[in-house]
Amino acid sequence: MAGNHNSGRPALPATVHMLRGDPSKKGMTALQAAAQEQAIPVQAPPKPDFLTPEAAMEWDRVVEALLALGWISCLDMMALATYCEAVADWLRFRRKISELNATMESSGDVQTFQSGAKQLSVWRQLANDAEQRANKAGALFGFSPVARRAMKALAPQGELFPNAPRDAADKYFS
Repeated sequence: MAGNHNSGRPALPATVHMLRGDPSKKGMTALQAAAQEQAIPVQAPPKPDFLTPEAAMEWDRVVEALLALGWISCLDMMALATYCEAVADWLRFRRKISELNATMESSGDVQTFQSGAKQLSVWRQLANDAEQRANKAGALFGFSPVARRAMKALAPQGELFPNAPRDAADKYFS
């Protein structure tokens, strides 16, 4: 389908358009208003009380980093809870697989039927499903190198003109 909302390059921020001399022809007044628009504030959503203990530990582990990067707001509770529960499920299933692999009578990875047929065990299937859910929900928060490539961290801007060039600029523009 041509022309959907995913087509083309992502839009540039209004500040970039202003720095480039308004190549978008939107008008400087509109660009200044867009640059000063208040975005959703960066803050941690309240931790849900329904999280399992392992999911709550994962929540505590990632929220601090997400706050530092500016990639979380109060609107992200469900997505983050989904990620944390998927990680907790994955840990639980992996522990069960390790426990079954440690015993000699059964394997946690492969299930063998009386006919001799083999297939992935239920525990392995559940672990794979939990891993997929965690990866999908984690991509929303940049929890993989590929997902981080598309994310934009809030980094403080350094000085535009360091030392001598700044002093020269102050002399002419103040």
